[in-house]
Amino acid sequence: MMKRKQEITGLNLILMLILLIAGCKTYRNVEKLKPITKHNQEGYYVAESEFGKIKKEEKILVELTDGKEFFLRYVSFSEKILHGKVWKDDKTSMIINEPFDLQIPLEKIKNVRVWKPNTALTIGIPLGILGVTVLIGLLLIESEGIGISW
Repeated sequence: MMKRKQEITGLNLILMLILLIAGCKTYRNVEKLKPITKHNQEGYYVAESEFGKIKKEEKILVELTDGKEFFLRYVSFSEKILHGKVWKDDKTSMIINEPFDLQIPLEKIKNVRVWKPNTALTIGIPLGILGVTVLIGLLLIESEGIGISW
């Protein structure tokens, strides 16, 4: 019985650590960031007005029309050219020690996603972990033969 209590205590500590660090961020389409703008009328995949939603130095993922992707830190957008600094290798996902400048014309950009907090994941993952922990705890209590009255 003592060993099982130690196992449960250890499991609880691990789960608490996960809950404390579970602030999730994901790359979100720039078109879905507020304020929502109307669909691009210029024939490009991403409207020029969408770049105004991105703050300087924000991490962005740019997908080109030829399928290539670049992880950039946003610098600016002017004269239909995106200026950024490549900070992460797209093939190995390794952080680049010396980021380099990159300029991408608007007509080559298919999609832009911005690294933003994801509230649904931040709340959903800890709640899911908590639910599974409670379920496991109840199953362990039932398997020990301890009756619980609600």
